[in-house]
Amino acid sequence: MKRFALTAVATVAAVLLLAGCSSSSGASSPASPQQEKSAPGAAQDGAVSADAQVVTTGWVSISVKDPGKASASAVAVVEKHGGRIDNRSEQAGTDSQSASAQLTIRVPEDEVTAALDELKKLGTVDSISISSTDVTAQTTDLDARITAMQGSVDRLLDLMAAATDIDDLIALESAISTRQADLDSLKAQRDLLGDQVAYSTIDLQLYSAGAVPAGGPKDFWGGLVVGWHSLVAALNGSLVALGVALPWLLVLAVLAAVTIVIIRVASRRSASTPPAQPTPPTP
Repeated sequence: MKRFALTAVATVAAVLLLAGCSSSSGASSPASPQQEKSAPGAAQDGAVSADAQVVTTGWVSISVKDPGKASASAVAVVEKHGGRIDNRSEQAGTDSQSASAQLTIRVPEDEVTAALDELKKLGTVDSISISSTDVTAQTTDLDARITAMQGSVDRLLDLMAAATDIDDLIALESAISTRQADLDSLKAQRDLLGDQVAYSTIDLQLYSAGAVPAGGPKDFWGGLVVGWHSLVAALNGSLVALGVALPWLLVLAVLAAVTIVIIRVASRRSASTPPAQPTPPTP
């Protein structure tokens, strides 16, 4: 009987042990679906980084043979890549200054590299600098503020439609005007930021290669000529300054003459007026 009891106890213990192992293995199996869910999460993180809002700016300085022609070629390159020119200026070459051109170009973000590669072919690149700034947080904040402000304006419009008291209508109209102005300001900031993200800004400087300013005089007569021209230029400048100041000097002279006349008249009147006699004391 004792052996039978021990055998029964051992059998029950073995069954319980097997049940515990099977339950533990069954409990560990749900972990695999959680691991499978982590992969889509990683993909979503990659999507967020891909949707980052980045503002790209920079400048490029290129030495070219003819800045005017190179400027026209740069415009063609920018338009080819779907961009635009915000500012453009050109300076002709002189004896003391070489020809140059400056352009502020706006290129779509995904076309910046290709456009720069073509612009570099215009001449010899002297210097280049490109930087990027992540404005995702700023963009998200503006979007949230715009959404909240738009909801506030809509609620005020609903209250105004249901209001019947004239004082309530005036107060609501004033509040709506203030909120609408804030909303328009936020939308303008968002549009500007969106434009900066969509179109990268590159300042392009083009200048002629090998241009050297004219040197100074090399002999006595050359120095004499330079001195004469300097004297003539100084005299011309003095005459121009005198012509500008002459009308003001005439007006000041007239005012000074009137002031002197008034002072003299006042002095003569005070001198001609006898001093007042003191009143004798009464006894």
